[in-house]
Amino acid sequence: MSMGRRDLLYYLMIPGLFVAALVQSTMLSRIEVRNVKPDLVLIVVLVGTLVYGAQSGLLWAFVGGVALDLFSGGPMGSSSLALMVAALVAAPGHHTLSRFHIIVPLSAAALGTLAYGLTYIMVLFALDFIMNLPFVRGVQVEGVQHLLPFMATLEFVVLPSAAYNTLVMLALIPLLNRVPETTDAAL
Repeated sequence: MSMGRRDLLYYLMIPGLFVAALVQSTMLSRIEVRNVKPDLVLIVVLVGTLVYGAQSGLLWAFVGGVALDLFSGGPMGSSSLALMVAALVAAPGHHTLSRFHIIVPLSAAALGTLAYGLTYIMVLFALDFIMNLPFVRGVQVEGVQHLLPFMATLEFVVLPSAAYNTLVMLALIPLLNRVPETTDAAL
């Protein structure tokens, strides 16, 4: 039995996520616009979720998050959790008729990025709260900043990232629509 484009894409997602995490952590700073760069791993996870559904999207979100945390030095597991929330936000777009409408992938990118950013911020706030508990307060962790201004982070990082990722998704729609549809039972 020959392997189609859809099957090939499915099996290349995990190595592709590691490559995307490496590229995002190293080279994407060269295409920043106002200190915001596209979230390549997030976009790959959202596209995978739109094409293959929530179950595969959650797996790829977890793997992509681990890869992203390994390469970026962020708190281990925080990117996985945030990407999994974003995949769940995009999952309703996995229907044969709906993902071909321009609104579905664009809203998946915008809402998925907002969910990712807000979840990641909440994880950082939770870690800050834990680090300020009386029995942990004496423990010093190098490189941890304990002040994260929520509104400024939302205004200058999360919202511009949502716009940037939505524009990237707009450019990817022709490629996304070329992936053939099959039943979920085939995979």
